Amino acid sequence: MLFYHKRTKKHTRVTVFSVLLCFSMFAGSLSPASAAAENTGAYHWPAGPQLSSEGAVLMEAETGAVLFEKNAAEAFYPASTTKLMTALLALEHSALGEIVTVSRNAVYDIDTDSSRIWVDVGETLSMEESLYALMLPSANDLAYAIAEHIGGTMPDFAEMMNKRAKELDCVNTHFMNPHGLDEDEHYTCPLDLAKIMRVLVKIPIFLKISGSKNHEIPPTNLCAESRWVLNTHLMIRGTRAYEGVIAGKTGHTDLAGANLVTCAKRGNMTLIAVIMKAPDDTTLYDDTVALLDYGFNNFTTYNTGSEQLSLDTAFPPLFNREDSVRLLGNDIISTESGYVVLPSTAALSDTQKSVSLTQLASFAKGKNIIGKILYTYDTRMVGSANIVYSNRGEAFSLDSSSFTPAAKVPDGTEQSKTEETSPRDRRPLIIGITFGCICFFIGIYLIFVELPYRRKRAAYLSRRKNEHH
Repeated sequence: MLFYHKRTKKHTRVTVFSVLLCFSMFAGSLSPASAAAENTGAYHWPAGPQLSSEGAVLMEAETGAVLFEKNAAEAFYPASTTKLMTALLALEHSALGEIVTVSRNAVYDIDTDSSRIWVDVGETLSMEESLYALMLPSANDLAYAIAEHIGGTMPDFAEMMNKRAKELDCVNTHFMNPHGLDEDEHYTCPLDLAKIMRVLVKIPIFLKISGSKNHEIPPTNLCAESRWVLNTHLMIRGTRAYEGVIAGKTGHTDLAGANLVTCAKRGNMTLIAVIMKAPDDTTLYDDTVALLDYGFNNFTTYNTGSEQLSLDTAFPPLFNREDSVRLLGNDIISTESGYVVLPSTAALSDTQKSVSLTQLASFAKGKNIIGKILYTYDTRMVGSANIVYSNRGEAFSLDSSSFTPAAKVPDGTEQSKTEETSPRDRRPLIIGITFGCICFFIGIYLIFVELPYRRKRAAYLSRRKNEHH
């Protein structure tokens, strides 16, 4: 009976050991793969539309998130969508009331069969009226005149265009002229046009001009009658109506095909749709509608609100060095309200949040932007928010020699901390900790239970064998 009892206890211990061992092996070998599969399946991006045009991109304007792309970084002839950059430089480098004087080159260096409003040499228009001529009927003569007014010469203005494109992180753009008539080295891509438009839609006067169905250009010094101009963008004019369209630009040449940039807003979502090298106008607008419908029907924007990051500590926990910044009294580090765009099936908690900081040498009194929070969904950037240091004391500077450079992140800032908002992202760590605990308890069991029992069992069997002999 005693032997039987011993066997039962041994069997029980061996069974427990086997279960623990099997569980640990299962957790160690299968759980990470299962977790990876779960994470992979957790991210769902809606399938995009089938487009006939060769290049396309759909961007959410507030966040800069790319929702759909087709050959988005491939170079195409832009035709008159070039005038978006011309308009941006005009708005950034001149006042609306400035007088633009038409030169001989602006009149005679433009093909007579291209789009124009037939100004004459020496004719003067305000910059505002020039922009209406540029954006609505797509006047090439006024594009030339604006370029000379801003840059002095056409080549100098083209240099300004390319510099501004570089500042906007354009990936495949090179401009040779302000109007978009075909040249071998004059090209851009759908993604870059969306980046340019994203800046323009934040300028109210551009939205007013570009969103006008028509406009009356008043008489000038050389033209006694008003000129009425119509918008070539059919969605804005109303010929091909679409709810929410607020701005856009057309572009057609033989080499470029049909191009169209369209900005539409519904509720809190503003979308930029770019179509390049469509075979015809029907396809051009059909593909644009398909892109916009895809965006409005499948995505939702979220306001991230503000988040206080530090109040009661000696220095903000976001920084990797105590001397990176100082808090004076009740200074606050917080985030500005930002936006995130996600598939309608996803939640804000499904995003990952990474903090990138810019090492400043001096801090002004009041608001100082010291970094950015980037939100990603799987591998896609879906939003951001600025990190603000509110200095309620006087301006101050830090000793730059005490700084330790932090690791660079893709957007050029310095990264010191990454936070993850999704519980799923911690599962591999939890699995690892669980596996380690299991191994630890198995070791304790072997050392303090199983091995002593085996020694006692061996001694017992030895004594029993000796007694029989």
